Amino acid sequence: MNSVQSFFENKFKENMSEWESTLLKELKITDLGNKTKKEMINGQLWPTLSTSRLSQIHVTPELNWKKASTTYIKLLADLESSLAEDLNAGVKNFFFLSHELDKTKWQMIESILSTYHTPSEIEVFILGQHKFSSQSFKVINSIITGYESHAAGGDAIHELALIAKKVIESDENELFVGVYVDCAFFQNIAKIRAIRLITSKILEDSGREGRVRVVALTSFEGWTLFERYSNMLRNETGVASAYIAGADHIQSTGYNALFELESEVDSSDEHFLRSRRMARNTTHILALESMLGIVQDAAFGSYHLENLTNYLCEESWKVMQRLLSGEDVSPEINKAKEKKLQMIKTRKRILSGINDYPDTKEVLGIELKKTNFFRPSRVFEELRLQMEKSKKPKVFIALFGDYAGLNARLNFVKNYFELLGLEVIDRGTSEFDFEKFKKDLTLRHEEIMVLCASDEHYPMIQEAVPLIKTKNRFLAGKYEMNSCRNLFVGQNIFENLQEIVKTFGGLK
Repeated sequence: MNSVQSFFENKFKENMSEWESTLLKELKITDLGNKTKKEMINGQLWPTLSTSRLSQIHVTPELNWKKASTTYIKLLADLESSLAEDLNAGVKNFFFLSHELDKTKWQMIESILSTYHTPSEIEVFILGQHKFSSQSFKVINSIITGYESHAAGGDAIHELALIAKKVIESDENELFVGVYVDCAFFQNIAKIRAIRLITSKILEDSGREGRVRVVALTSFEGWTLFERYSNMLRNETGVASAYIAGADHIQSTGYNALFELESEVDSSDEHFLRSRRMARNTTHILALESMLGIVQDAAFGSYHLENLTNYLCEESWKVMQRLLSGEDVSPEINKAKEKKLQMIKTRKRILSGINDYPDTKEVLGIELKKTNFFRPSRVFEELRLQMEKSKKPKVFIALFGDYAGLNARLNFVKNYFELLGLEVIDRGTSEFDFEKFKKDLTLRHEEIMVLCASDEHYPMIQEAVPLIKTKNRFLAGKYEMNSCRNLFVGQNIFENLQEIVKTFGGLK
């Protein structure tokens, strides 16, 4: 382990004077005393990025269109026109899922791409088990990834460790290393920087001559079926972070990809072509209009990123050594997976439209296929899809006290039940007269009743609970009341929603 730390420390020292001079030049400080200089730079960890990084931040004279990419999930009748459109738009990287390809489809793809005026510039990435080849353009069938760890719900350290193990076991001279990028913007950057360091360390120690090209792949772990337009933002975050991190190739995926992967998609659906076009335009806008694709190292000198990079390098190196010794780390991966699930179920991590801020009018009406990758939002989606097939119960919120003071609790409760697409009745007013409040409860026929008041009023309200006709009674807050289930911030909301689905899921 000392050699690894020494390797990273040497990289820091190699870049120290360069970072200082670049910083001073950018700040336009020409006469800076040693004392001030030390105070400014004290405590910084020095950049460890790509070994191919140039000496200063600059804009390259030529636009690197190699990074413009398109992902094809489903291959339907529009394939020929779609490929032609992408080529005319300057796309030179294409990502295909191998299980969607057969000999006939591949011959069609090869024929279309070969007509491009310089097909040798095109690079096609095949994701999956099946392999294809072409004499006209480059086909990359073997991307070294930590897919097994990532798909099982492991964290960044598990993913990087598995990649490192595979790099050690590989005998290829040109290595394509795939890193999954998601919504964790800074972690994405650190992961890509870390894998460059790790692979360079491996090649150096083994005395191998090789070239490493990093491919940023789309992680669907944080993507959703409901609120699918949010996937555009998730894809944008992943692509932007990959550009900043200096990935050699970046996969950009359409917001509708999950529907194509997990359900039967209608090719005439408005989302099908729009999704792919938005993915392509995302790479163009970020690379060229935002200039992320033509700035050599936009994150050069960031203490936070270098510190995080160093942490990922050292921790994943330890796990890699355990993997090489034959140790099973699957219990750790399962633990990381469960932690992610609990973060979603308790709303410590928010997924828009899944565990908060739902669109109750959205109805998908689809059957989900089995998948081989972990996606925490799916457990919520399965509940809502099951509720779509049943008679949806109505929810009434019985408010007692100051309406403005109860607004936070009211919105919390509404969001809670709307996650299942249920209609929540809020009359926009609250009751102050307790006798009228009790009488109103006797007149309500909704299948679910929620009592909402301040904690000081709940002891009085308790005597009105027997007047409620339904047995499905909830209370907003932590006050304990007989025959009422509590709803409060921080609890496992999934369990309560699951009980509702069990109660009403079979009703037509």
